[in-house]
Amino acid sequence: MYKLKAIMIKDWHINKKSLLIPFWITAGFYAFILLSVAFAYFKGDMNFSMIDLDTGSPVAETNYSVNMAILSLPGLMSLLFIIMLTQGALNEDIRKNCELFHRSQPVSIWFRTGSKYLMGITSNWAVMLIIALFNFLVINIILAIFHQFDFYSAINGMILSLISFMKTGLIIGSITFFFSAIFKDKAFFQGFAILLGVQFLFMIVNTMLNWHLPLPLTYLFKLIKLNPMEGLENDVASAGLRNHISTAWNSILFNWKTLIQLAFSGALFAGSTLIYKNKEIK
Repeated sequence: MYKLKAIMIKDWHINKKSLLIPFWITAGFYAFILLSVAFAYFKGDMNFSMIDLDTGSPVAETNYSVNMAILSLPGLMSLLFIIMLTQGALNEDIRKNCELFHRSQPVSIWFRTGSKYLMGITSNWAVMLIIALFNFLVINIILAIFHQFDFYSAINGMILSLISFMKTGLIIGSITFFFSAIFKDKAFFQGFAILLGVQFLFMIVNTMLNWHLPLPLTYLFKLIKLNPMEGLENDVASAGLRNHISTAWNSILFNWKTLIQLAFSGALFAGSTLIYKNKEIK
């Protein structure tokens, strides 16, 4: 485990500039909001005493929706940077002409690929978590000031949205990591283009020959699809928000689909490592 830790520290130093970009984007976003509010206030276009946060919905439902929505930007940034870091993970050393040096070291190749895999996915999870907690504090302090804060619904909305993005990032990152073991450049786009071509080919064959070949992208989208707000209005109307939150936890985390997603991601990691291990190094 000491060797794995040392490799991960090395990979952290290589990728830390990319991992810090979401923090700078978030800081820029808040700076823009503050400057806009300050400009409007001093111009006299904004009167804070006139601000009304009453949405017409119950406080708990508003907190749940708002805290889920504020994770949209950090979540999308996390997915983008997961793709960026994993699509070149198994080719970076080859491009830098240092692959033979690393292969000659007394370190398991599983540790090397494991470090790159974890750095590409879990490090972005950590970044997203930090930004999510900061957003949670800022938004809910504002809601509390205007007497619109409900901790139970707020924390559940944030955590459910966070887990949804984490699981999506795990699957997308695993797929992209697998592509990086096959393609040298722009692995995500090349892999997606091939899947798209197979998708259309199978659709044509199914239509012309009345076959039922499985469509790869359709299954992938079903595997990735996670929506904590699905059925929110109906659940709230019929049994209340707490019932919806319980249903959302079961649909996102506590089910067989989660085990399938973990097994799928693990199989892609193992396949990536085996392909990488047997790849000819020139």
